[in-house]
Amino acid sequence: MKRMIQPKTRTFLLVLGALVLLALLLAVGSAAGGVKLLGGDAVSTAEKRAAYLAGYGWEVDAASEQVQEILIPERFSAVYETYNQLQKQQGWDLSKFAGRSCTLYSYTVTNYPDPEQTVIADLYVFKNKVIAGDVHSTNLNGFMIGLK
Repeated sequence: MKRMIQPKTRTFLLVLGALVLLALLLAVGSAAGGVKLLGGDAVSTAEKRAAYLAGYGWEVDAASEQVQEILIPERFSAVYETYNQLQKQQGWDLSKFAGRSCTLYSYTVTNYPDPEQTVIADLYVFKNKVIAGDVHSTNLNGFMIGLK
């Protein structure tokens, strides 16, 4: 005798299967992705932000922290567009935050190989989530690179 699955049961099983598949995809993505952008309290203190930067290989002096509130402009100038291109190469996009305020945390990098250069690591944080970042030299002919 052939047994039929009721429509409600079939719907429940499909939803359950989709949830299990989603959980598996999230678990695999987390395991394979290395350093992740973390929300919650992952970057809520100078020490946690220093640890976040260390995940990318940048050692910083947490005591050197400088904090500024930044308004991301509604319309990007050419300079902002260029900076956002660097961010997009890292998987971030500041245009999603146009017109919003965020916090810029800056730290002195302590493991840059050239001691003649002052090097700064910047993290742009919105609601305790890193939305952009860079490492740059303050020298006249300095550089700017992504965190990654």
